[in-house]
Amino acid sequence: MTKDEETFARSEAFRADYVASTPSWYRGEMHLAFTLCFTGGVLAWCILRLHNTTLAEWLLVVPMFLFGNYVEWAAHRYLLHRPTKLMKAVYKRHVTVHHQFFTHKTLPFNGQRDWRALLFPPFAPVLFVFSALPPALLLGYLWSANAGYIMMLTMAGYFLMYEGLHTLSHIENSPFLDKLPLVNTVRRMHILHHNPEFLGSRNFNLTFPLCDALFGTSDLDKGVWGTLFNGMSDSAMKPEIRAKVERQTRE
Repeated sequence: MTKDEETFARSEAFRADYVASTPSWYRGEMHLAFTLCFTGGVLAWCILRLHNTTLAEWLLVVPMFLFGNYVEWAAHRYLLHRPTKLMKAVYKRHVTVHHQFFTHKTLPFNGQRDWRALLFPPFAPVLFVFSALPPALLLGYLWSANAGYIMMLTMAGYFLMYEGLHTLSHIENSPFLDKLPLVNTVRRMHILHHNPEFLGSRNFNLTFPLCDALFGTSDLDKGVWGTLFNGMSDSAMKPEIRAKVERQTRE
C-alpha cells in the first residue's frame, strides 16, 4: 500500500467516526446560514450608513485587504499549524480534525454533516469581524465615520471571501472552477496544502496566495503575479516538492 493509499484509508475511517459522533441537533445548513447572515448583516449595516464617501475613504479597502491577507497567512502558519498554549484548542481542531477529515485524497465534502469539519465554528466570524471594531471606532473618530464603516465592511467581506474560496477548494470535479482565473489557483494550492507531507510548510493562504509567494511558502517557483494566475498547472512546482509528491504515489 502506498502512502497515498494509506492516507485515503485513514481519512475515510476518521470521516466515518467523526460523522457518526456528530450531535443529532447539528445542521450544516444552519451553521452556514449563521455565517452568511452575520457577515452579510454587518456588510449591509455598514453600507447603509455610508454617506458621501470619497475616493480616499474607499482606498482604505486596499491596505485592509493586504493586511487581511497577511493575518490569514500568518495565523494559518503560526497558530493553526503550530501548538501554542493560548491557541492549543484551535490548533487541535484544525490539524486533528480538519486535516484528518480532508486530505489531498479525500478533499470533497459530502452533505451538510461534513460542514462541521469544513466551516469555522460559529463564534469565529463574530470574533474576526468585531476584532476590527476598536480600530474602526478610532479611525471613525480621527478621520470620518465612513472610514470606520468601510473598515468594518472590509473585515466582514474578507471573512465571507475566505469561507467562500475555502469551500470552493473542497468541491471536486468542477471544470468551470478549474478554468476560473485566480479561483483555480486557490483550488490547486489548497489540494497540496492538504497533503500530510506539506500541511505545515506550504500554501497557507486560503484566499489569494500573495503572502505565500512573497514569503516563500508557495509550492510554485514563480513570482507573485505568476503564482496568482498559475491556475491548475503543476509545471512550475518546485523540484524538491515534486520529488516528494511523486515518491508518495510509488512508496
